[in-house]
Amino acid sequence: MTEYVEAPVEVRNDGIEKRLLAVLAAKLEPQRFALWFKNSRFRLEETKLVVGVQTPFGVNFVRANFLRQIEQTCVEVLGKSFPVDFVVHADEPSATSASVVVVPSAHIPAPHLVVRKSGVPVLVGAGAPLRGNLLVSDAPPPSVAVPLPRNGGPLKASPVNRSNAVSGRRFATLQNFIEGQSNRLACQAAKLAIASPVVINPIYIFGPSSVGKTHLLEGIWSAVRHLPNPKPPLPANKPPLYLTAEQYISSFQASIQQKTTADGFRNKFKGISILLIDDIQYLSGKNATQTEFLHTIDTLRAQGAQLVFSGDRPVRELTGLRSEIICRLEGGMACPLEQPEREMMLQIFRHMVQQRQLPIGDDVCRFVASRLNAHVRQLSGALNRLHVACISSGEPITLAVAAEVLDDLIRSNHRSVRLHEIDKAVCETLGLPEDALKSRSQTKQVAAARMLAMWLARKYTRSALSEIGKFFGGRTHSTVSNTLKKVDGWIDEKNPVHSETFDLPLMDAIRKIERILQAG
Repeated sequence: MTEYVEAPVEVRNDGIEKRLLAVLAAKLEPQRFALWFKNSRFRLEETKLVVGVQTPFGVNFVRANFLRQIEQTCVEVLGKSFPVDFVVHADEPSATSASVVVVPSAHIPAPHLVVRKSGVPVLVGAGAPLRGNLLVSDAPPPSVAVPLPRNGGPLKASPVNRSNAVSGRRFATLQNFIEGQSNRLACQAAKLAIASPVVINPIYIFGPSSVGKTHLLEGIWSAVRHLPNPKPPLPANKPPLYLTAEQYISSFQASIQQKTTADGFRNKFKGISILLIDDIQYLSGKNATQTEFLHTIDTLRAQGAQLVFSGDRPVRELTGLRSEIICRLEGGMACPLEQPEREMMLQIFRHMVQQRQLPIGDDVCRFVASRLNAHVRQLSGALNRLHVACISSGEPITLAVAAEVLDDLIRSNHRSVRLHEIDKAVCETLGLPEDALKSRSQTKQVAAARMLAMWLARKYTRSALSEIGKFFGGRTHSTVSNTLKKVDGWIDEKNPVHSETFDLPLMDAIRKIERILQAG
């Protein structure tokens, strides 16, 4: 359990604090000083200098980035060095507790956002100020979690409870799902499962982490649950049931131990309209569970229930599943979800900002989405930082502030790409032999691929146009410049890129090449 060391809030301000702040301000850029020290407090004690910062996040950031400047300031103003302690200070202490909390950096609670009954999202945990309507705690109080973006959170419904209301947060909805080229097929399949159930059955949605699989399944559950009941004498709608694969497995294993498989476990699936199971790849290698899963599929299909599953790979790559399950999945519809394209990442980030009602302009949104686009959860983490910075400074987030706060994330996200890596990735994606792009060949397939490679080289490397041209077959600066304009035109017109064996839509080709480059 984290221990907090209390100290008096009162600052013995005999002019030392003002002098320290004035000298420190001269050492830093005005914007950085205003962001991190506008509301700071300096207090000189007998053996140390105590620096008060408003948030635990601020304590960590100031300690990591400004300790040397503070120590130098201490020597210049006080004539000697003092050990520096960083604390969280409360501007609005309660009547019962007016204290400064020394926060061990290794034990700061992880941040989480909650929505109060007023509907206003606030930050709880690391980065949450100790003031009025906010609370620092190792666990969130009972409340409703922010529905977008989905980045973890409490366990969803217990398998025993069909209402799925145990989670402590609202499930995602399809209204909050950003649709684009990378997810359109899966999104349409989800809508079909709601509007015309069992027309396609089962539906299998697959893709890597953080592309929206769980969001779609939760959105289907939410939509079906809120469908209006038909008028009597027609029967009421049957309820939907959402489970993770782990919940399905643990519930089945518990029924075996209790010897209630037929009456206990199978009864949970009676009378439902739709079964949604997330991450079915975790059924791999569990033979008894797969046998029961096969029974669940066949029984529910016979009863007219819709089945929707998700996984992290295509059906044929679910090598640990029995052939009978694979066959049933292939008999339905498999819908891929890919990493969102950059414009879609921007739309998602704008939506996140709107959900939290933060003072972040579109220039900052574009900056973040262009620099941090490995996956959606990365955007969520970036927004958490900007949210804390906004709370800490009390000012809107500007482009300069965003660059400062996200600097380490952006640097760690950037991977240096070289020309030969682009050459290899393009040839691999478009099915061309090695060195084809460096040759003098002007066939339609090679020429189009070479032009795309030059465009990617300009985007992902710092190479000059002349260097790019020299690498790809000795082309001139003007040739490369004209090529870039031509590829920009392709993108606007959404032309396909031709290979020897297939026509690949341009943006699909670019996304595949970018994934190869990101993976290294």
